[in-house]
Amino acid sequence: MQLAEQIKAWGAEFLPSDVFVVETEYKVNSGKLSVFLDSDGALTIEQCRLFNRFLSEKLDEIDFSENAYTLEVSSPGVDRPLRLNRQYPKHIGRELQVKLKGQNVLVGKLLSVNAESIQLLLKDPKKAYQSKTPTEKEIPYSEIEETLVLVSFN
Repeated sequence: MQLAEQIKAWGAEFLPSDVFVVETEYKVNSGKLSVFLDSDGALTIEQCRLFNRFLSEKLDEIDFSENAYTLEVSSPGVDRPLRLNRQYPKHIGRELQVKLKGQNVLVGKLLSVNAESIQLLLKDPKKAYQSKTPTEKEIPYSEIEETLVLVSFN
């Protein structure tokens, strides 16, 4: 089993059911192992801290690395794209930038999600969301290459 899959399995074993491992990134040159957690609700620093301690012990048990490394457990942050379908529901009502596999980019407010797709209220380039004829678009997860949550300071 590869390290990323092993960490996800340990996460499923240790973390509460509403908290999950999104992604694992290991940079050999710097010796930094980053594990990103998310939650169906609010992710707490304490949840990250406890999983960091648990994960550190598990990595020591399997002799993860002969070299020194740094373990970091955190939330993905706003600069990282959504990786799992499970991450979308808590962003309903927020503005997203969705890059489709055909390289088209859509910007809109997330209206709803289901098992197969998301529903966006597209942002009009000139009228924003004040258009008299708002356009909604259903986008299957299979057509999405990358999704970023846009941060508004209004």
